[in-house]
Amino acid sequence: MSFMGQRTAQWPVSSLLYTARYQSSQSSVLQPRKEAVTSLSKPPWPEVKLPDPAEEAKHHLEVVQNVKTLISTGAYGRLFAVVHFASRQWKVTNEDLILIENHIEADCGDRIRLEKVLLVGGNDFTLIGRPLLGRDLVRVEATVIEKTESWPKIHFRFKRRKRYRRTRIKVQPQTVLRINTIEIAPALA
Repeated sequence: MSFMGQRTAQWPVSSLLYTARYQSSQSSVLQPRKEAVTSLSKPPWPEVKLPDPAEEAKHHLEVVQNVKTLISTGAYGRLFAVVHFASRQWKVTNEDLILIENHIEADCGDRIRLEKVLLVGGNDFTLIGRPLLGRDLVRVEATVIEKTESWPKIHFRFKRRKRYRRTRIKVQPQTVLRINTIEIAPALA
C-alpha cells in the first residue's frame, strides 16, 4: 500500500487538498508566460515602415533626372573625388597636393591620369561606383611635382645590461602629385 493510499484512508479532506496541490504543480499543460518588456525583448527604436516600391521607383527617377540636368548644365560647383592610388584611398579636389610614400614610374612634370575613381561628387549629388566608376564617366588628372626622400628616421633598439643597441636610419622615397582637373562626362548613361 502506498503512502498516498494510507493518507487518503485516514484524512479524506486534507488528502484531496494535497492531491490537488500535487497535481497542479506537476500539470503537463503549460500556462502562457508573460514577459516583461525590456530593451532586449524588443528594439528601442521605432519600427521602420518600407516605402511602396512604385513610389520608390518614381522618386528614384526624379533624383536621376535632377542629377542629369545638373551635370549637363555644369551647375555642380567644385567637384571632389575619392581615388585609389598607391595602395591608399585619397579624397581630392582641384589643386590638391598628395604626398605618396614611394616613387612612381613617371618623371617630374609628367601628367598622369588616376583611373581608379571610387566616388565623385559636387554640392548637390554624389556618384558612387560599385566598386569603381567608369573610365568614360570621370576623368581625374594629376601632375608629378616632386620626387624626393623623407627626413631620416632613426630606429633605435636597446636592451639594458645586455650590451645590445642597434641603430638604423630609414629614408622613405616620396612623390608629390598635384591634382589638375576632375571632370565628369556631360551626360550620364
